Amino acid sequence: MLSSALPPGPEVSFSLFQEQHQRELSLLCKRLEELETTQTKQLQDLGPSREQVLAGAHRNLATNKVTREGNAQSEDYK
Repeated sequence: MLSSALPPGPEVSFSLFQEQHQRELSLLCKRLEELETTQTKQLQDLGPSREQVLAGAHRNLATNKVTREGNAQSEDYK
């Protein structure tokens, strides 16, 4: 009974510290994986929309250029 009343020795304290540290590292690694997965999904969700916006903007520029060229040719014929 006397031994249970004594504070743990340095070996036990260090071992407990290592176990706690290892648990924290494991939790952090798991959380990091979750965040990476979430980020990847978000980027995939944003990817097509962003590409569509850029493609739409490019189409609009091309359409405006063709329209301006058509208007310029019409004025040449006047």
